[in-house]
Amino acid sequence: MNLSKKVVRSFIWLAFIVYLATVAILCFAPTLPLVIPKSDPVPYIYLGKAPFVYLPFAELLHIDFYLNILMTFPFGVFIALLQKKTSGSARIIWFGAAVGLFIEITQLILDNLGITERWIDVNDVLANGIGLCLGYLLMFWILQKMVGR
Repeated sequence: MNLSKKVVRSFIWLAFIVYLATVAILCFAPTLPLVIPKSDPVPYIYLGKAPFVYLPFAELLHIDFYLNILMTFPFGVFIALLQKKTSGSARIIWFGAAVGLFIEITQLILDNLGITERWIDVNDVLANGIGLCLGYLLMFWILQKMVGR
């Protein structure tokens, strides 16, 4: 690997670390007290102190679903840029689900420790996985087009 490729790869790693730190702040920083909406509530139960939305796709009309897709889209881009060889579709889908589960389980733990007050939501896991997969697919496609030229 020549020097310019090393510099580019180092810059991508630095950008990925900054991105991960930003996601950590967005997902795990303490929040304002939780407010349960009185109108149009989604079905939820409590897991300890944390409200858990358990119905998949119940929030397709909520902006938060799409913001979660947008939040993890760069994660997929970084995976495509940093991996040595391409991953199969199933592996990327599982990795996307794992990232979403990691975020939600960490929020569940932080809620029950009294550090944050957040919703734990199966829809966030789905949206995070979708965002990561879309980011990966787009960057994979762009890289294929660049190599094909």
